[in-house]
Amino acid sequence: RAESDAVLVSQADQVASTIDETRGMTFDPSDLPLEASGGVSVSAAMVTPTGGIDQTQGQPLSTVTLSGLAHQVWAGGKPQWSDVTAGGVARRVYARPLSVGPEPRAVLIVSRSISAVQASILKTAVLLALISLAVVAMGALAALWLVGSVLKPVRTIAGLARSISERELNKRVEIEVPKDELGELVNTFNSMLGRLDSAFDSLRRFTADASHELRAPLTLMRTELEGALQQNRTPAEYRDSLTTVHTEVEHLGRLVDQLLVLARADAGALNPALEPVDVADFVHETAARWEATAAARQVRIDVQAPDSGVMEVDPSLLRRLFDNLIDNGVRHSPPGGTVSLSAIPDRENWVFDVTDRGLGVPLQYQDQLFSRFSRPDTARARRQGGAGLGLAMSASIASAHGGLLALVPTATGATFRLRIPGRPRCGAPKAT
Repeated sequence: RAESDAVLVSQADQVASTIDETRGMTFDPSDLPLEASGGVSVSAAMVTPTGGIDQTQGQPLSTVTLSGLAHQVWAGGKPQWSDVTAGGVARRVYARPLSVGPEPRAVLIVSRSISAVQASILKTAVLLALISLAVVAMGALAALWLVGSVLKPVRTIAGLARSISERELNKRVEIEVPKDELGELVNTFNSMLGRLDSAFDSLRRFTADASHELRAPLTLMRTELEGALQQNRTPAEYRDSLTTVHTEVEHLGRLVDQLLVLARADAGALNPALEPVDVADFVHETAARWEATAAARQVRIDVQAPDSGVMEVDPSLLRRLFDNLIDNGVRHSPPGGTVSLSAIPDRENWVFDVTDRGLGVPLQYQDQLFSRFSRPDTARARRQGGAGLGLAMSASIASAHGGLLALVPTATGATFRLRIPGRPRCGAPKAT
């Protein structure tokens, strides 16, 4: 269309150059090239202010149309472009003002058919529409393929999640994915399955171990009771049987109590009832309760604590923690040995150490030290009354207080260190 307009402007300039000034606003039609480039016919006409019209032969535009176009140019004072229809043919019209000497201005009007241009535009539009539809169709197919390939791992994950059971948690999503968000999703899902598998395995072992620990004292109690009922015994024999049963009942009570604490910790329901506790009084009172037991085993308890100091803890829970640690220390210390209990303020924490001079904890066992129902043969045995839950329960109590219970490496014996967060306020330590 721009090329078509350029042809008209060129023809208008050529016509304007053929105006004969001696004859006024006229031009010789024989000087006008009736065909422009490409064989497109161009018609020209000149309209004077007096209404005179000079035009090429076969001018398709009517006199009324030419006059109307000329009046538009006179009114606007500048060239005008128009699209008109003459004889059923669309034409592009270019009208521009002319002036020669003192004569009033005339208007030069050139026009050409744009049917071929419109046909080309229509053909191009149809072609572009078809190409666009083809591109959209191919894009839709490519998008479906791409979405299908991208979502394939997601469908795999969804199918695995629907089919997996608690006995098949060892399954993993095994599919090649790029290291992007989708790869992160697959890794996260596999990690979740790993954690669930570990949790269920731990639960199965816990259930089996708990059943075993409960069955042993129950079996012993049943044996004692059946033996006492089968035949008459002396009062001393009955007393021995009842003493054995009483011992096993106490063992069962401690075991059930420890299991209850661990269950509350697992459920997030082990919430300490915090209250201010004097550190020195607490440490000395805890050690005093074990003096008789330690003396019976020829073990001495040494306490080192500040003259004063306050911490926010649940005294009943913390007392059970220290009872476990001191009980371990007393049972594993040789005759004449010493169990040390110390309380030291350390910036934002209270640090408690319970140290014994026993055989210590074997290196290969230290990683499972705070696991439930775990106990090395050299350090714990069922005949000593331990079920392997004391340290696990103590670690849960420490965690409930926001603290940490850990084994400190030592050359001899074993040292358990407890950190309780708080702002220590204390005086100088004293030893007893």
